Amino acid sequence: MMLAFPTDVIEEMLLLTPEMILNSAGAEVLNWDGDMVPLVRLEQWLTLPRKGISDREETPTINAPTALMIADGNELVAIQVDRYWSEQEVTIRQAEGNLSMPPGFAGCTILGDGRVVPLVDALGLLNWINDCNNDSPKEIGSLRGANLTAVNYPEINLATAQPMIMVVDDSVNVRQFLALTLEKAGYRVEQAKDGQHALEKLATGLPIQGVICDIEMPRLDGYGFLAHVKSKPEFKGIPVAMLTSRSGEKHRRLAMSLGAAAYFSKPFREKELLETLKQFTQA
Repeated sequence: MMLAFPTDVIEEMLLLTPEMILNSAGAEVLNWDGDMVPLVRLEQWLTLPRKGISDREETPTINAPTALMIADGNELVAIQVDRYWSEQEVTIRQAEGNLSMPPGFAGCTILGDGRVVPLVDALGLLNWINDCNNDSPKEIGSLRGANLTAVNYPEINLATAQPMIMVVDDSVNVRQFLALTLEKAGYRVEQAKDGQHALEKLATGLPIQGVICDIEMPRLDGYGFLAHVKSKPEFKGIPVAMLTSRSGEKHRRLAMSLGAAAYFSKPFREKELLETLKQFTQA
């Protein structure tokens, strides 16, 4: 089974060798240049039907167990895949169907030969694994021999998936708190550490239906992010709610003049925020 990972969350790829893998407190870790990085083996968590390599498929670039070093906030997590195919620019699409999308998946891509490829939401997948960590691994269909870039997966329904909200804030704690709040309310969450990071994620084609954005951030602040989003035809329809410690009226007026759909001051009222997001996703 082939899967696609967005490259923006992958810090590095490396071949796995047995001597790199250690056991620490009952869990596997990867010894990466002296750093102990948690190791996640996808076959322990995903069980999708095994599919061999067909004649029409290209030979894998790396036909050996490979670790993807995923940036999860300020920490790294290693995800093992069985082989790596290639890196390529693709369009992310939503597929039609009647089944709910499993946790840890954000969309799909379509290759040049027509194959539909499930797109992994790496951070969402890690969050799901953390939530399940005290239970036995759960099935999401079958993934024996996980590949890095894609094969048909018509069972995934992306049209009826939960709405996806992007949280943009340079504070890891704020992002995680908001993510927990939104996920409890039934949303999928994509996180970005500043305005520039958020623009890069939007450019990948993620099906974002609303944004919660801080103002004071490095590289590109909330005002700059808002101005960029509203200046681009492909993004300007995405509603953006500002969530900031700046409670002054002049800050609110500036944000609204740049196209913000709502403005909240910290600390915010959870019910009010969720009601606004509901309006965003039902529009």
